[in-house]
Amino acid sequence: MKLTAFRYGTTEINEGMAFTGGDKNVKIPISLLFFLLEIDNRKILIDTGCDTMPGFPLFEFKKPIEVLEDYGIKAEDISDVLITHAHGDHIDCVRYYKAAEIYINENEETQAKRYVSDINKLHTFRESLILNDNVCFKYIGGHSPGSSIVLINTPDTVYVLCGDECYTKENLHYAKPTASSFNIEKSTEFVNEYRKEKYTPIIFHDEKLVEKIGGKVIFEY
Repeated sequence: MKLTAFRYGTTEINEGMAFTGGDKNVKIPISLLFFLLEIDNRKILIDTGCDTMPGFPLFEFKKPIEVLEDYGIKAEDISDVLITHAHGDHIDCVRYYKAAEIYINENEETQAKRYVSDINKLHTFRESLILNDNVCFKYIGGHSPGSSIVLINTPDTVYVLCGDECYTKENLHYAKPTASSFNIEKSTEFVNEYRKEKYTPIIFHDEKLVEKIGGKVIFEY
């Protein structure tokens, strides 16, 4: 089992979007990331990134599909795609992975169909989707109606791939949900649970997770 994070760009948001009580006049740089999980001879993308990001400045950028190709992964190598939610920066590039089965929470299905070229490849789940004994795709519903996370059990910890249930480490450290939540109660439940010591959160916009455009192995067992 191997998890690799890929950085394909950098943008910024304001504190008022990142966490409750934040200053809308203070800008925060964030990375644009997606992930590759390799298990059971499968290559699974967790989100796909985007080719354009209208309304947000891009300070550095390379198309996600090109970042993968530089790493030696072709579009046809991807067997599955897990979409944490159907916002453009997480799902836009799903169209490249024509051989992959695509999974998303049922509450995101209508929005997802705008991006998925073959709806026969699109599969939904309600509460959770078990990929194998160690990997679970789990519905949260805080950031968006069907916002979901990926839990990966390893011998050392439980990794939590957070999607946009949090934007920064401050969300978890101070138990502050994002200020851009669809359901603030569920967002609050998320930060209260996954800030616990038994979890290792992986934040999809962590500026320091991958230092430059390209890939970084998070763990390999």
